[in-house]
Amino acid sequence: MRKALWVVRDRITTAKAIDDLLADATTRGIFDVVVQVRGRGDAYYRSELEPQALALAGSDLDPLDHLVRFGAAVGVRIHAWGNVFFVWSDKNGALPSSPAHIVNRHPDWLLRPGGVRYLDPVGGSDWEGIYTDPANEAAREHTLAVFADIVTRYAVEGFHYDYVRYPQVTYATGPDDHEYVTALVREGAKRLRRARPGIVISAAVFPDPAVARDRVLQRWPEWAAEGLVDVLCPMAYRRETAEVERVLSRARAAAPNVEMWGGLMAYKGERDLLHDQVRAASRAGCEGVILFAYDPDSRDLLDVFARA
Repeated sequence: MRKALWVVRDRITTAKAIDDLLADATTRGIFDVVVQVRGRGDAYYRSELEPQALALAGSDLDPLDHLVRFGAAVGVRIHAWGNVFFVWSDKNGALPSSPAHIVNRHPDWLLRPGGVRYLDPVGGSDWEGIYTDPANEAAREHTLAVFADIVTRYAVEGFHYDYVRYPQVTYATGPDDHEYVTALVREGAKRLRRARPGIVISAAVFPDPAVARDRVLQRWPEWAAEGLVDVLCPMAYRRETAEVERVLSRARAAAPNVEMWGGLMAYKGERDLLHDQVRAASRAGCEGVILFAYDPDSRDLLDVFARA
């Protein structure tokens, strides 16, 4: 069974942290690493399209370049992970400090339900922060340009979409707005495959296809049927193992012909639970599992994940 790790951007801010990540993966036989390089409309790589992440201020490190070069040396496949429509959050409600950030440069591109200037960056009960409007063609074009730029200049194995959805259907003008989300996925497939033939396009998705369709306008079974993605990662973040198996079985039935990596949560200290959930994903018909998220302080979970 294929094993992969989601790696959040705060784990790749130094060369040592990246080297430790690659060592932790390879020593456990994990050779697919999905690394967040566009987290909040910023860049954990060299970019002329979006500002450098604040976490890299004063550093000469190009995390994605380091990952690709040293990953290749040890056989680790690097998948660049980009948040699609979710572009900013801040627990104190602050906006990005860089004038080059999409929130500051193009406020007209932002999702503005009810005529607000933008969604509260603090987040709320049913949104995480500021989103671009999927219906805005210029915003979609910018996002696709960012992703194509990454794939063109870095020899990544794959590109991974996250937050490729509305925050909630209530923030769309209507249920047919799913077409705008799918339009980005469809155009992304063309551009990324043209830029790097053979690239593996994957997406993190709500695991229940009905919930994904009706609540956040994410029609991922249609993406799979149309061949727009190569791998789906249904996020089965549940403590009950039976529920993990149920939702992943439903996801498998909704997209039977695409590779599927069951997305599992790394609950700290819950080694037996993780072992059981890996087995549940296998019983559900997943070809692989992907763990959220890599944590060097929880190597015991990495051991269980690799062996299960």
